[in-house]
Amino acid sequence: ALYIKPYDKLYGPTYTVLDILQKVFYSSNAAREAFVDMCESKYVQQVTFDSYLYKKVQGNNPIEDIKLLFQTFGSLMRGAAIATPDKTYSNPVESQKRL
Repeated sequence: ALYIKPYDKLYGPTYTVLDILQKVFYSSNAAREAFVDMCESKYVQQVTFDSYLYKKVQGNNPIEDIKLLFQTFGSLMRGAAIATPDKTYSNPVESQKRL
């Protein structure tokens, strides 16, 4: 348990960002379309590369971060407009096993 606190202090923010990205961009077809659109940005690619390289979340350009925020909202709206709706998924047998 002693090793977890220093690890979480170093890498916790990275995993928080990844968790948020997963929750936002893997929730529907529209969100996945928005993620693909967002990943075309040179800034996103650079921040991603630097974050992996330095093992901590990068992005020290507030102007570009704000641009990215607006681009992300635009991408989410565009994705919602063009993506095919998700099919409903129901698996009552598996659901009953989990109760």
